[in-house]
Amino acid sequence: MEVSSFKIYNASAGSGKTYMLAKEYLKLILSDSSSATFRQILAITFTNKAVGEMKNRILENLYAFGTKTDAKEQSSLFHDICKELSLKPEQLQRRSQIVLKRILHNYSFFEISTIDKFNHKIIKTFARDLQLAQNFEVELDVELLLEEAVGNLLERTGTDKELTDVLLSFSLEKIDDDKSWNIAYDLVEIGKLLFQENHSTHLEKLSSKTIRDFQEIQKNILSQIASIEGKAILEAQKILTEIDNMGFVESDFPRKTLPNHFKKISSKEFNPKALYNNKLEQNLLDNTILKSGDKRDSNHLSSYILESYLSIKKKIYQRAYLKNIYGNIVPLTVLNEIAKEIKNIENEKDIIPISSLNSLLSKEIKNQPVPFIYERMGEKYRHYFIDEFQDTSQMQWDNLIPLIGSALESENEIKERGSLFLVGDVKQAIYRWRGGRAEQFLNLINKKTHPFVVAPNINVLDTNWRSHKEIVQFNNSFFKLIALFLKDEDHKNLFLEGCEQKPNTVNGGFVQLSFLDKMADNKEEVYCNEVLKAIDQAISKKHSYADICILVRDNNKGVILANFLSQNHIPIVSSDSLLLANNEKVVFLISLLKVIDNINDKEAAYQVLRYLASVESKTHDFTASYLDDLGALFSEIYGFHLQDVKGQPVLTILEQAIIKFDLVKDSEAYLTFLMDEVLLVEKRDGPGVYSFLNYWEQKKGSLSITAPDHVNAVKIMTVHKAKGLEFPVVIFPFANAIIDDKRKKKKSWTPALEAGEKFGLSEFLVNTTQDMLHYNELAAEVYTDESKKTALDAFNVLYVALTRAEKALYIISETGKNVNSLMEALSYADLFQYYLSEKGIPKNELDVYTFGDFSENKSTAEQHSKEPHYIPYMIRNKQEIDFTISTKSSQLWDEEKREAIEMGNLIHFALSQIKTLDDVPQVLEKLKLTGHAPQDSITYIEQKILAIIHHPKLKEFFTHQYQILNEQEILKANGESLRPDRIAIADNEATIIDYKTGKTSPSHKEQITEYADVLKEMNFKIKHLIIVYIDQEINPHFL
Repeated sequence: MEVSSFKIYNASAGSGKTYMLAKEYLKLILSDSSSATFRQILAITFTNKAVGEMKNRILENLYAFGTKTDAKEQSSLFHDICKELSLKPEQLQRRSQIVLKRILHNYSFFEISTIDKFNHKIIKTFARDLQLAQNFEVELDVELLLEEAVGNLLERTGTDKELTDVLLSFSLEKIDDDKSWNIAYDLVEIGKLLFQENHSTHLEKLSSKTIRDFQEIQKNILSQIASIEGKAILEAQKILTEIDNMGFVESDFPRKTLPNHFKKISSKEFNPKALYNNKLEQNLLDNTILKSGDKRDSNHLSSYILESYLSIKKKIYQRAYLKNIYGNIVPLTVLNEIAKEIKNIENEKDIIPISSLNSLLSKEIKNQPVPFIYERMGEKYRHYFIDEFQDTSQMQWDNLIPLIGSALESENEIKERGSLFLVGDVKQAIYRWRGGRAEQFLNLINKKTHPFVVAPNINVLDTNWRSHKEIVQFNNSFFKLIALFLKDEDHKNLFLEGCEQKPNTVNGGFVQLSFLDKMADNKEEVYCNEVLKAIDQAISKKHSYADICILVRDNNKGVILANFLSQNHIPIVSSDSLLLANNEKVVFLISLLKVIDNINDKEAAYQVLRYLASVESKTHDFTASYLDDLGALFSEIYGFHLQDVKGQPVLTILEQAIIKFDLVKDSEAYLTFLMDEVLLVEKRDGPGVYSFLNYWEQKKGSLSITAPDHVNAVKIMTVHKAKGLEFPVVIFPFANAIIDDKRKKKKSWTPALEAGEKFGLSEFLVNTTQDMLHYNELAAEVYTDESKKTALDAFNVLYVALTRAEKALYIISETGKNVNSLMEALSYADLFQYYLSEKGIPKNELDVYTFGDFSENKSTAEQHSKEPHYIPYMIRNKQEIDFTISTKSSQLWDEEKREAIEMGNLIHFALSQIKTLDDVPQVLEKLKLTGHAPQDSITYIEQKILAIIHHPKLKEFFTHQYQILNEQEILKANGESLRPDRIAIADNEATIIDYKTGKTSPSHKEQITEYADVLKEMNFKIKHLIIVYIDQEINPHFL
């Protein structure tokens, strides 16, 4: 079957895009009998969860297709694929069995991935070309990286005079503006631009600017501001003089508005908001500047003042523009220095921020010939699937275009072309702040852009399979009506045409729209009570708590609801309830670490004692009596000795504490996640207590366990987290968000006018403000465009929120203003009230409006009533079991042989942790700190390791020129697992090194040859096979 199409599916909420994705993928891998097509497919989505779900769906369908012998038991998907591939059921069944087996035996080629993971794979391949360490790590937490960089920058003050002068000047300016002198926050905020793709191309233009260049720009801007101020003051004084000369006094003008306006300017009041928020300009235009009873002719005065008024107004906004630019130029001055500090940290720790993957690809790899990229990767993709395309960034798409274009526009040996399958919905584009460019998808479906020679086949999925009929009809009606609010024609048409969904065959459904009193004193509590009522109603209709999801715009509202519902004995699962910092055992362990770090930390000591007192059922006296003598309490009652753990790695301390304080009865998930974080920090910042506590203080507000499935509890989540999910009952409280909230701090880049070019910049970074409409035409255009996108963002979030429900949807808003025209709407509340008004629905006393009936739930919720099954948290007490790397059988041998075997195992273990010579000190230090190796063995182990690494025939395989895989598990076709000690890869050639002890044996050669055979099947060329006997004089055996 020839597949050479470029298909786009425009899929509104609930329209079955996941089903369609799975169907197209399955059709492709089952379309011929070779069973290897899946190795040529790259499917990209945007979250790890989505990756897991898609993989599971493919594998579960293949399993079902291959195991159900009766065609009548098969799903509609099975029969659809049979029909579209012209296959008999038994043929499809047999192919499914073969393909499933092939995938499971070659799972690493089953490429369903996030875009970041795919980028990482390419960069890893080109690491040497990019002068990156082969073992570089991707840094997910860019905020920690940024804070460290800013900290390092500030440490340079006092030694770097130029930098010191800039930062001191910045601090003084903040003080002059009545702001905190502490500039660290401002530097972190401006530094975030370095990690945002929306700003990357603009910042690139500034990368060559030095601190001195920026200082010169600042000086020029201040000079121009002073000049404008002087001219405005002179003009204002001239007007006041003219008013006086013409015989008018202040009392002649209503409320003295006109003379006061120019007096403010004369006294250096230049704030546009204070000067231009009245009707003075219109009065000048209408010649109604005098009091109503004054019959004197004021035509000449009005026209004279109007001309100067407009001239001064232009200057005031020019000044505001320059002040806006200046406020951003100052922190931009040190942005390049922050970037240098970030680069230093990246090089020092061998890390790459996840946000840099796209730009690295774009700059260094994208323009390489596609065959060369494929050759280096050792793989070639002919078929591409991209899910959630509306959230793809410009750079991500640009990076993929060459690869996809090659697949679409070239043929294989049997004249078949590749394919591209895009799925998305611009109405669900809610990640613009993260770089998502919905315009890309919009331009593709409107055929405004043509990235490939092959034209797209555009399909619209027009049936909603998720929601019941009343919910579908409400959303269709509501969004089509309010679409007219959007000023961009393409945005408007999205909802006018995209909200024509056909309901599925399931009738019923329920929507309740309620409005609370906007002026209520305890408004948050009123919202919470309405949510509680909705939950009670859903439960009365035989829904379980697990059927219900509450959607909020931000986590703060989620916390308020979580606390209220918990107090009212409603079981909940929320981001707040899952925080590690809210688990009492985690709090206890963190407090214990603080005590170990500082024995005089009384607050931490109190937290420790409070937990122990509650466990031991002791009274308040228990806490008071031991507050100053924790060491004795720990030693006498729990056998936990502070002097023994002082200086130990955090992991070791916590392992002992978990056992000694008997913390493993429950909360396993929280303890496991905590230990995972400890390992993460240890790898990056070392094993010390101080490093981990510093990390904890920065991240405790976001570290949480993963929400468990099948727990009978109400879910609370943000709208962004709920994207792609569905729930039987959805409650959307606080539905009163402002459509374009001016309080949110946003930044825009405005092109420089001719006058601005003398500053040496082609564009300026400014705070996005309505004043931009008055700066100049280009700035006004930028603001107008941003306003249109902001309105679409707000509509999209609302659309996602209202399309998650299957059976019942509760919208809880508040009374807005009475809007006579849709364009007067400022908030969601206004939109909802306008909708009711236009639909002719009369206001009722309760201000509650329902659509459809909430029928009783027929399905049971037995699956939610099960108690969760806990896997015990397994941990060994290092004090009771002296941990060494040994084999059980060796304990039965004589002491000398046992020690020799254990030493060999220790060396083997150390080598498994080493990729290059640089890793040796850290690995040896870790062996010491963790107690894995006795102190008197470290020197011998080090000598052996260095003898191997420095051996003339081996040393090249311990350098950065190779990609190193230590003890990498490899699955054979029969499912058997192999684990070579070391594989060194360069240019698709592999050298395998295996470490052995004892005498040479034919089995050693057989084993390494088996490794080689498997790598050959994976299309690697074998360069060397080397066996190293580590308990003898180092003499590598080359086979």
